[in-house]
Amino acid sequence: MASNHKQLAKTLSEREQISAILWLIIGIIQVISLAGVICGAWNIYCAYCRFKQSKAVLTPYPGLVQSYDKWMTNIIVSIVINVLLGGVIGVAAAIFDLLAIRGYVLENKQTFEEMEADPSLAA
Repeated sequence: MASNHKQLAKTLSEREQISAILWLIIGIIQVISLAGVICGAWNIYCAYCRFKQSKAVLTPYPGLVQSYDKWMTNIIVSIVINVLLGGVIGVAAAIFDLLAIRGYVLENKQTFEEMEADPSLAA
């Protein structure tokens, strides 16, 4: 059972890293184009946050599921910023976050909550 918990945490971490790479690439392209500097800077910040989160989820912490459950606001903000500031491609990364990361955590909510209660399950 513990190996299943560990695999879920590892998969979530990998998805966070993929998201970080997507946001970083999109942000760099936008900053280089100069037309989307603000949007690009926001997307690079999103990449930074995803890289940090990819490490944090390897040892699930109290409130992990709750934070992903509330994450919809962050995703909507990213979509709005990208649409308004011309970074429409950033919408694709936000949809990835919504489906592949937030959806993954909520689909496996019970297992992640078990790891929150007993972090040794992810070790």
